[in-house]
Amino acid sequence: MTDKKSVFKRIRGAIRNHDAGALAGIFDECPSADMADVIEHLEPGERVFMFTAFTVEQAGDVLAEIESPVQKQILAGLDNQLLSDILQQLPSDDAVDILGNLSEERTEDILEMIGRDVSRELEILLKYGKETAGGIMDLEFVAASEDKTVGDVVTIIREKKQKVKNLYHVWVVDRLDKLSGVLSLKDLLVESPERRIRDIMNPEVIFVHAQKDQEEVAGLFKKHDLVNMPVVDDSGKLLGRITHDDIIDVIEKELDEDLSLMTGGMGQPIAEESTLKISRARLPWLITGIMGGIVAAVVINQFETTLEKILALSFFFPVIMGMGGNTGTQAATIVVRGMATGDISLINIKKRLWLEMKVAFVNGIVCGLFLGLIVGFWFSDYTLGGIVAMAGALVILNSGVTGSAVPFVLRKCNIDPALATGPFITTLNDILGLLIYLGLLTLFLGETF
Repeated sequence: MTDKKSVFKRIRGAIRNHDAGALAGIFDECPSADMADVIEHLEPGERVFMFTAFTVEQAGDVLAEIESPVQKQILAGLDNQLLSDILQQLPSDDAVDILGNLSEERTEDILEMIGRDVSRELEILLKYGKETAGGIMDLEFVAASEDKTVGDVVTIIREKKQKVKNLYHVWVVDRLDKLSGVLSLKDLLVESPERRIRDIMNPEVIFVHAQKDQEEVAGLFKKHDLVNMPVVDDSGKLLGRITHDDIIDVIEKELDEDLSLMTGGMGQPIAEESTLKISRARLPWLITGIMGGIVAAVVINQFETTLEKILALSFFFPVIMGMGGNTGTQAATIVVRGMATGDISLINIKKRLWLEMKVAFVNGIVCGLFLGLIVGFWFSDYTLGGIVAMAGALVILNSGVTGSAVPFVLRKCNIDPALATGPFITTLNDILGLLIYLGLLTLFLGETF
């Protein structure tokens, strides 16, 4: 395992001495992924110097591993010729990801500098959305027609050994290049070189269309325990493949995005260094929280008479609001996570809501009784304690149902369900919780709204 702190110190020393040879030596000792982690902690100028010191192959391997915000900063410091050289030796999917962090004008300039064969491949991938199967597929794969022999396929693999780095399956196509089957490497090893591919291929191949959302693709990988999957167009023509490392990146990206959205960060990358961008992402939700707090204050003001009668009832505002917020966040988090993994779908919405309602009912009874006993003992008034217990139970029941229902509503409206958590759910349940709590107290204490 790489000692990143030690590597970081050595890199800083080599940069101060402008020792490109030392940097190349460090790279030889350190995996590209670990090197990328270290580079993300350097100053902007130091990062650019490192990439000018790397060989083209080294620069490409590291650049593909660096997070988008830092990658954009590095790309801004590299000239077009160096960048085009780097892109030509990268897998097509990694090259397209890097181009996606450039302006359209600069992308066009670089595509003109790259060899025609490479630029044609990249242009094919660029036409697909970033979060679709076509956007994450690569064009480096091995395909063979049905009438080829095992010996023919082995020859094809040998010819493509430099271009296709990780080979798991050979895709079989018909005369129109439409996907018709799959062939495992095991089949190639055990079958006679004279056997026809059509006789030994598996026609039951799991594939995905190019416009499929990447989250759904990840779900297919998980469901079928795949290591790679072919991508086809609407006519069934084989376009490319998606490998398990692409899916790991998708899962990590979606998880980071969902966690960021759940906390009101609007999908903010962890490596983002721009103060203004981070502030712009978070401010709308902080302002939403302020507005929600103002609404809650208006609700409290409407029950001024009740609070004047028993001022101590206001002591339990944090408890009521906390119960509602925590319950809603728990329910919403489970639902959002289930949607992301595919375990919860719109098909079983009624079943999920009924389950969350039962859980909230049980939790509400337990927590409500606990809170009611405390209030009754505190004020020596167990009638008041009973009212508070009822309010607590209803607050938790409401929050559980709201927290689990809102993600489904957002998904139905084509809004990312991760937005259902964080400030949104918390603020909503604060307002509803106060209405329930103060409304019941007013009702049973004989006051008017």
